[in-house]
Amino acid sequence: MQNDPLHIVLRKPCIKDARTVWELIQKSPPLDINSLYSYLILCAHFADTSVVAQSPEGTCGYVSAYIRPGYNHTLFIWQVAVEKEKHGQGIAKKMISHILQRRYPNTLQYLETTVNPSNTSSNALFDSIAKSLNTHCEKSILFSKKDFGTLDHEDEILYRIGPFDTQ
Repeated sequence: MQNDPLHIVLRKPCIKDARTVWELIQKSPPLDINSLYSYLILCAHFADTSVVAQSPEGTCGYVSAYIRPGYNHTLFIWQVAVEKEKHGQGIAKKMISHILQRRYPNTLQYLETTVNPSNTSSNALFDSIAKSLNTHCEKSILFSKKDFGTLDHEDEILYRIGPFDTQ
């Protein structure tokens, strides 16, 4: 657990967090909403690479992430959500930093995520993270609009940040 002056505690999620995480994601457009079951799985199976931010009022942030299969030195950030009332306080960056500072079987050297072009706050967040890690960020299309078929969905731009050393 980690405390800060905003009275936010950062910790690994657990199964009992899944419902509040799911509700937070629902209130966090433009994030894609997944089933409650998927958040149960994320909180149960991916707790070591994910984080929940707790304020005195309750869950105010969440990051889901996992070590990318076949790329043992790469952390893939799936979703980042911060309660609207807490935007602009650096909570998202603190949550990601918290995950990067944990110990893993293989030292993390890269961070990957996908961001929609219109999501300016996430674009700024990950550019800022690359800068704070003193490394660069390569951007390329991972999933195109066409990959989503008839769904109205933007391209998903892959951000690959690294190499870096968090140890």
